Amino acid sequence: MQHMASLLHSPVSTIHLLAALVALATGTAVLYLPKATSVHRYLGWTYVGSMSAVLLTAFRIYTLFGRFGIVHWGAVGSAGALLLGVGAAVGRAVVPAWLRWHYVGMGASVTGLYATFVVESTYRLFPAAYFWWSTLGLGTLVLLLGSWLLYRHYPAWATTYAALPQAAPAAVPTAHQAT
Repeated sequence: MQHMASLLHSPVSTIHLLAALVALATGTAVLYLPKATSVHRYLGWTYVGSMSAVLLTAFRIYTLFGRFGIVHWGAVGSAGALLLGVGAAVGRAVVPAWLRWHYVGMGASVTGLYATFVVESTYRLFPAAYFWWSTLGLGTLVLLLGSWLLYRHYPAWATTYAALPQAAPAAVPTAHQAT
């Protein structure tokens, strides 16, 4: 419980936490709401902005190990996923199969965010002796579950969207609404 007191130990950690909460809310909303709408784009860019703040501030927080650690390597991977997803959508005119890469990148980004939420929560709740099992074990389970869900929902989602015209796509039902 001593780690819980250090949750908001600096202005950087406060910004990090607030941006993470915005990213969790907008990332989850984008998963459940129809795709290719103005709401999807607005929430998506809000997610990208808040995740960018989370990632930038993550590299200024070293309370877990006192140095660059495994959590920071996760942030490097998350930055890569976010860049893949955003880059594919922004460069859709020149990126073959941009929709696939957007889906994979943004899906991996949100999945990583959920896994990080589990990691951040469990390392504060359990004794350090259980770090590898309780924290990284549960975080890995979230990553595996998220990967499986992305794989499971991809075919129906991509098939629905692929039939739409490129110029002005209509709202596309989410995987949850389509099944």
